[in-house]
Amino acid sequence: MKRYYVLIALLAILTTGCRAEVRLLLDVSENGSGTLAAEVGINQQLRDLIDTLAGDSESIISGLDLGLDGEGSTRVDGEMTVYTTEVAFDDVAKVSESAAGNFTSFTLDMTDDGTSLEATLDLAGELELSQFPIDPGEIDSAALEARVIVSLPGEVGEHNADQVLADGRFAWDIPLDDELYMFASTVYPKASFPWWLVGLLALSVTLAGAVWMAAVRRDKKKDTTRRRPAPTPPPIDGTTSAADDDGSPFFEIGSE
Repeated sequence: MKRYYVLIALLAILTTGCRAEVRLLLDVSENGSGTLAAEVGINQQLRDLIDTLAGDSESIISGLDLGLDGEGSTRVDGEMTVYTTEVAFDDVAKVSESAAGNFTSFTLDMTDDGTSLEATLDLAGELELSQFPIDPGEIDSAALEARVIVSLPGEVGEHNADQVLADGRFAWDIPLDDELYMFASTVYPKASFPWWLVGLLALSVTLAGAVWMAAVRRDKKKDTTRRRPAPTPPPIDGTTSAADDDGSPFFEIGSE
């Protein structure tokens, strides 16, 4: 893929209205699977120029070696026709082998805490910069855009990306005159302590205590209602009761 940057870049830079887009896309899922893709997009002006200078632009661009041994596809994205080669993987350990066609070095690790990427892409070392009629560092991004875009699972951590996109992907601009060093890491969010559960348990205990107290009060009230009254005490005014008149075993002691 790197060798073809020269042709595409030269045509895009030197011809007004031409635009080319080159992207390396890495998408990693939480389970370690994902895709690695290389894309080349050209607008209609550049297609017409390639048709004029080299013949069938469709055959030329779709036949480019994009550095990946995968499935090729073509799509239209606005004014751009995009040619893609994509490799799917089910384990991050398999990505480095696929990435070797484009990256000088490539390391991708997944742990229980997060995911980390470290890689280099030395495009300048692969190209003969003397072929460029202008300083590659002064290329207008309106004519040529070259980027590496990486999606990693987890929340954004440390990185040296040129941009973090709205969807959390890391993006680096590929320089034509220098080596690109990339690093990025993500962290998996930790489950917060379930304070709502503590509150729910406390409320449950409070309600249970209130119900128990109400039941105790209700039982005490029923017990008091059912208790028989105490017997009437004997008279203390010296009078005899009906039982004494009818033959009480007690007798009065008095004078004869």
